[in-house]
Amino acid sequence: MDVAALAGRLKALAADLPLPALDTAEHCFEAAQAELKESSRESNAEIGLHKLGAARERLDAARVRLAEAATAIDDYLDGIGATTAVAAPALAAPKGGTATPPPVDPRQWWTDRVNELCDRTGAADPQRVPPTRLFNDLLKAAGDGNAEAYCKRLRDAGPQTGVKLPGLAWPLVRTLAAEHLGRAPTARDVPGLRDKCADKVRSLVPKAEPDHIGAALASACTLGRRGADDDGDAARTAAMGPALVAALHRLSKSERRA
Repeated sequence: MDVAALAGRLKALAADLPLPALDTAEHCFEAAQAELKESSRESNAEIGLHKLGAARERLDAARVRLAEAATAIDDYLDGIGATTAVAAPALAAPKGGTATPPPVDPRQWWTDRVNELCDRTGAADPQRVPPTRLFNDLLKAAGDGNAEAYCKRLRDAGPQTGVKLPGLAWPLVRTLAAEHLGRAPTARDVPGLRDKCADKVRSLVPKAEPDHIGAALASACTLGRRGADDDGDAARTAAMGPALVAALHRLSKSERRA
């Protein structure tokens, strides 16, 4: 391979380094962090801000490494006298402007995660609804056993409203658990409550594992303390709240009938 061909291949590799994708990811992280910070003022639930911060640190480290790789390629080409052998490919850009990353949807991570949890597909139809209305809509869907509507309402609400659901759900979970037990719930009661609620919760959120249900119950019944298996998944925590309220309400109704 001659010097010009080698230089051309190296320049093509440098142009393929995913720096624009990192810019897109950074925009997504910034939007998500702003929404989570706003929501954290209205909920005592763990919503994953620390995990988002760690992800942004890893993104910054990746950006540094990619910049070092691009510099190393340029230095190598300089060393072999090939910097003028071929022109570097340029990113497509409008005349008189610079290349910009494509527009990003800061809600997409929420849409994808809710679809995954509910084992469904579909794009979000963004809806601006108050948290209390969303909560009531989800309770109705859960009471009707309408898993499709439950997923759609949660998906369409987006993260800014969705992450406020635990703040509405946990007090009701504690109250209903206390009614079932005849006393205030404690951490020792979580396994039994989990087993009685699991089928109803998983009929609405199929990817909710028993450990996840237990962690959500622990957060509610121990006044916001995180359970051992709660890993800060904001979408999953939001999806659990109304489903747990519906499950405990059904449990109380069946006991009253008995």
